[in-house]
Amino acid sequence: MAGRPKKKAAGSAGSKKVKPSGPVPCAVLWGLDPSGEKGAAVRAVLKEMGVVARTALPERLGDPAGAFARMPGLRPAMVPYAGQEPAVEEFVLLCGLTDAQVNDFLARSREAGCVVGPKALLTKTNRAWPLVRLMEAVAAEHSQMSS
Repeated sequence: MAGRPKKKAAGSAGSKKVKPSGPVPCAVLWGLDPSGEKGAAVRAVLKEMGVVARTALPERLGDPAGAFARMPGLRPAMVPYAGQEPAVEEFVLLCGLTDAQVNDFLARSREAGCVVGPKALLTKTNRAWPLVRLMEAVAAEHSQMSS
């Protein structure tokens, strides 16, 4: 048995790859052009936090909100969205973040001067909604609260 390589002990570093328990935390961004000052600042905040930024394109507005977070069972719509674009200038959908991460995002956004108006968290209730519907509902709620 001499000269035989020893097996790594179970649980030792590098012995087994662990799959993440769920989708990677991400933020779906609308109206925040990466080449613009505010869009770049929001993306920088998200990057510092280790949160993936995903840009919602007009043709994907009909996709279920959860599809952007790559949730199991929620896939992009078969046909590109052809409806009217929402009257929402900018929007952020936070997916898979803890309460502490959401608070951290809000604080960092304020510090960086890149606070986005309407924003939402992906929930069990809204994950199957088309993104355009979610954006419009949140924007309407946001305008009622700020009136």
